[in-house]
Amino acid sequence: MSANSSSTIKPPDEGLIPEHQVLANDGTQSNTGSNSSNGSNTPQRRSFSQRRSNSSSSSITPSGSPLFYSNSAYNSSVEFPTEKISLLELLDPLSTTTNSISKRYNKVKQKSFNKLQDLKNNTSKKSEKYIKELRDLDRFKKNLLDKVGNLDQRLYNVFYASATEKIFYSLAIYAIFAAGFIVGFAPEYFHIYYTVLSAILLPIRFYVYYKKAYHYFLADLCYYVNILLLLYIWVFPWSKHLYISCFAFTFGTLSWAIITWRNSLVLHSIDKTTSSFIHITPPVVMLVITHHLPQDYKLIRFPGAAELTQWNFISGILWTSLYYLIWQSLYHYFITVKRAQKIKAGRITSFEWLRKSFGKNILGKFVNSLPDPFPVVAFTLIQYFYQLLTMSICPIWFAYRHLASSFITFIFLWASYNGATYYVDYYGKRLEKEVARLQKEIEELQTSENETFEEIEDDKTTPSTSNASNSPKNQDVPLNSTAASTSVFKHPAISQPKKI
Repeated sequence: MSANSSSTIKPPDEGLIPEHQVLANDGTQSNTGSNSSNGSNTPQRRSFSQRRSNSSSSSITPSGSPLFYSNSAYNSSVEFPTEKISLLELLDPLSTTTNSISKRYNKVKQKSFNKLQDLKNNTSKKSEKYIKELRDLDRFKKNLLDKVGNLDQRLYNVFYASATEKIFYSLAIYAIFAAGFIVGFAPEYFHIYYTVLSAILLPIRFYVYYKKAYHYFLADLCYYVNILLLLYIWVFPWSKHLYISCFAFTFGTLSWAIITWRNSLVLHSIDKTTSSFIHITPPVVMLVITHHLPQDYKLIRFPGAAELTQWNFISGILWTSLYYLIWQSLYHYFITVKRAQKIKAGRITSFEWLRKSFGKNILGKFVNSLPDPFPVVAFTLIQYFYQLLTMSICPIWFAYRHLASSFITFIFLWASYNGATYYVDYYGKRLEKEVARLQKEIEELQTSENETFEEIEDDKTTPSTSNASNSPKNQDVPLNSTAASTSVFKHPAISQPKKI
């Protein structure tokens, strides 16, 4: 019975993993048996208690389960903790595995959280740069609109016509129409018409020039001739020599001054229309008195003109030179001598204006090269010979009515042409100047904005110390791979970003 029992009943340790397959705690492998070396196929058997004690001392794992942790399949995937193990961990074989998984989960969670924080920080920085770029673009647009608005305001100031200018333009057109009508229909009233216009325009000229500190121009020859003509019409109509002088001055220096002084018939401008009036209207008055008045009316109203039937060239030069000498003496005494300090301080006179206006031609260079006081003397002599030259053809205007009318027409057309040139060139040049000014302001604004954008791009392309690592954690994903151009119209804030 004992023999049968030994053949059918397995000892408690049969079925276990052989001892030579179990790794000892000291890292050595146990011997496979001494009989194997002796050629025996049967392993040496030890008692159950002995193997139990050896197994407990050499192959027990920290959890106390030699079966679970001795298997190589489990051994390769489980990390053994090196810290001290509690009693509960010894009693629970899964506690160590659960703690390891929990630690690994916490580690992955922390890494994910760090990457998320880095992504948030990078996104926040890029958002701030993007917002800054948009603000810079908005600021550029605002400055550009301000520049355009300023241009619009300046052009409005240039081309704006006040109500006074509009009314004066209408009155100037009607005055020209009325002058032609009176000359053709009732010439005996034209000197009255001239007197009324003089009473309106000359006081305005005196006030405006005094206000602008141009009142030294009021002592020029043209105003002197207008005063002489008014004296002849209303005070000395019987004076023959005054009539000769007025005719020579009006058809001479006064008419040709429109070419010399470049008078312009600008109808909306009171100043320029007045200048044209005091140069064109006096010869028209003398033309009407000489050629258009009936002889009977002329004998009664202007006996000095009626008595002169033939122009005496020598007499005309002498009387004209006398009246010219009177004016030149008064001018130099009250202006050149008495106002010398104010002229040196910057007051403008006709002589100073001519020196600057004609300083580039041969005659102007000659006068300006003379030492003081010879420029004034030279100017006086030149002006006197200019007067003699222009009055030398006055006998033709006195003898031939149609030639005199043609000459007046030529002078009027010249003034009109100067006025048209003023409208086209002056306003065109002002517009061109304002546009060039706007273009310069935009270029300066664009240059400053491009410098700002280049600084932003330099901040983007310059690697920082925090981005020195090549790890995905520290690498920034570019929101826009398109490089910013120096042109403001390719600003990085409005360029098309690539899909990420």
